[in-house]
Amino acid sequence: MAIDTSGAWWVGSSPGDIEEYLRAYSANGYPMTLFRLAICRCGSETFRLEADDDEGVARRTCVKCGDAHFICDSSEFWGDATPETFACVECEDTNCNVGVAFALYDDSPSAIKWLYVGERCAGCGVLGCMAGWRVGLDDALHLLDQV
Repeated sequence: MAIDTSGAWWVGSSPGDIEEYLRAYSANGYPMTLFRLAICRCGSETFRLEADDDEGVARRTCVKCGDAHFICDSSEFWGDATPETFACVECEDTNCNVGVAFALYDDSPSAIKWLYVGERCAGCGVLGCMAGWRVGLDDALHLLDQV
């Protein structure tokens, strides 16, 4: 895994580069503690991504099998959302890899403070963070399995 930071955008060579990108992205806010890469039940790592940063929701849809999956607790708030669909800022591809970084509370290892939904363009590798929101829940580690 290698990230090219020499251009206007950070460019990753593999889906796992989302983790390093989100680590840097979150460093000046709520630093990430844990990371999960999204993998569909069919084994694919390529999705279409919709998110509403204001409402704190995101949904990924597998480009291989069409399975749609709400990220973490997004289904609870989806009805109030106006989601935008991911399109790469560089090549306009709408397919991406998805990863979620979690910032835990220092004094409670099972409580999640914040999460970041990051993506890597499947076409050109540009990395980004489409959404991030406050979770603020104790005993919330079940969300790690809902990426």
